Amino acid sequence: MKAARVQTNGNSPDYAVPALEKGLDILEALAASPVPLSLAELARDLNRGSAQIFRMLVCLERRAYLRRDVVSGKYAPTLRLYELAHAHSPIGTLLEVAREPMRALTLKLRESCHLGVIERGRLLVVAREDSPESVRLSIEVGGSFDPRKTASGRLLTSHEESTMTARDETIEGVDDAVVRIGSPDGVVHAALAVSWLRSHRRAKKPVTVLAALKQAAAAIHQQLGIKK
Repeated sequence: MKAARVQTNGNSPDYAVPALEKGLDILEALAASPVPLSLAELARDLNRGSAQIFRMLVCLERRAYLRRDVVSGKYAPTLRLYELAHAHSPIGTLLEVAREPMRALTLKLRESCHLGVIERGRLLVVAREDSPESVRLSIEVGGSFDPRKTASGRLLTSHEESTMTARDETIEGVDDAVVRIGSPDGVVHAALAVSWLRSHRRAKKPVTVLAALKQAAAAIHQQLGIKK
């Protein structure tokens, strides 16, 4: 049986590929779930037969895109897609270059820092370095936020500002400072940010945090060969 042809709004036709679409549906469902899912749960959520889902799960597990818990039998995604996405990308280079400056930044400020980019209209956290302090604030890698409600997002969607300090709109009692990495029109465009508890007895002043962020950004730019 020939696959159905669906015309898109672009210049090229789009052809249905049922097997590929099933596999992608599974990967997307598992990526969106905060916990591993069983065969029955996937079949229910995707409204597909268990036999179809099972064959695809076996294939995806064999290709190392999924891992299956030996006790519960539930499935979760591996880092395989992340590896593929960053194997030859500017983000991969940025993450490698930013690692040491971010570590030095946390040691200097004793506060956590994180690196964010705009991905499909959302602010996506792609790296973080945790503070060595026992009481610290950190943002999860993979976290996705409305860019309008974060200092990093507003900075990245603005072509004018290169730094920003603000009261955090998502967490009460938190201050943010952020500096741009790269440029809006460049290959690399990211935001390096520090968020800290304003009420902490050793809370930093925004001007102090921003100065340290600028120093870290300069180190990253130097290694990337970006002149600022």
